[in-house]
Amino acid sequence: MSEQATHHRNVVSLRDHHGTAPRILNVAVFHEDAIIRCGLQTLLHCLPAVGSVQVLDDPRTVRDVLTRCRPDIVVLPATFEAGPLQEVLDTVRLVGAKVLLMLPNAVREIVQRASRLNVDGFLLESGLTEESLTHAVQAVACGEMPIPPSLVRELMSEVKSGGRRDRGPQLTPREEAVLTLLVHGMSNKQIAHRLGISENGTKRHVSNVLAKLNCPNRTVAAVIAVKEGLIPAPAPSAVL
Repeated sequence: MSEQATHHRNVVSLRDHHGTAPRILNVAVFHEDAIIRCGLQTLLHCLPAVGSVQVLDDPRTVRDVLTRCRPDIVVLPATFEAGPLQEVLDTVRLVGAKVLLMLPNAVREIVQRASRLNVDGFLLESGLTEESLTHAVQAVACGEMPIPPSLVRELMSEVKSGGRRDRGPQLTPREEAVLTLLVHGMSNKQIAHRLGISENGTKRHVSNVLAKLNCPNRTVAAVIAVKEGLIPAPAPSAVL
């Protein structure tokens, strides 16, 4: 029988970028390991911004449950088989949720695979705490991309040792500005506000940057931009 548990409680809400509209997050968690599922569930219930937690243990039910409960954030394991994982990621996009991908560790093979996936943030099973989970949930809810420092280091190492493909056409001045803010961890809404353009326009520029740099997601684009000297590295205080 599939383990599906939903818990609700009174919570302190997470406010939006303008600090006015209260927001309570619904989170869905899937993991093959019962101990990790239980740990995530316990930690998530400690977070004031989380209103409900849907826990799943059967990969065959994940897509159906996501379609039905339509969570704000979905936590998925990087160890999920490639085919089923991509199907779930497609479903997550359809329901408008964001994905936190959980890696068992920062081993290069795992990082290589994770860096190719279009997800919204990363967690590491090793050393996961209430504080790090709080940061990840709040960051991804605000449109930022949380990345554990050890994962950033491994991504940088991977780019350095793996050799880069041709970076493609040069970026326009506007695309360079967008990439600079992206490297500093800003969301599309924050970039749009900083540059005085629409959020749709920002999304278009980000898509162009990813295409020109031949990168699957913002994480890899930021790493490539710093490593290849396209954009100066942010100051230590600004690092994720």
